[in-house]
Amino acid sequence: MSKPKNQAEEQLNELIKGKAPEEFLGNEGLLKQLTKALIERARRRITLDMKRIPLREITQVILEMGKVARSSQRRLWNHRVGSSWR
Repeated sequence: MSKPKNQAEEQLNELIKGKAPEEFLGNEGLLKQLTKALIERARRRITLDMKRIPLREITQVILEMGKVARSSQRRLWNHRVGSSWR
């Protein structure tokens, strides 16, 4: 595995270390839990900021979150294919 570029990547590497693919991609896997937590936080933030942020900006944030989730899923999949996961 390459050297982490930032603290977030380092933390993700710690979450991944020693885990089986099912622990990430299963019905109750880490990816699903992280996605749910991220969406819940974004909803709370959107609710608080709704009066100050134009709808188009809110829509853009939601679209970006989707891109991040898909990118994370691809990275996990590529990591799984590229290593033994153990």
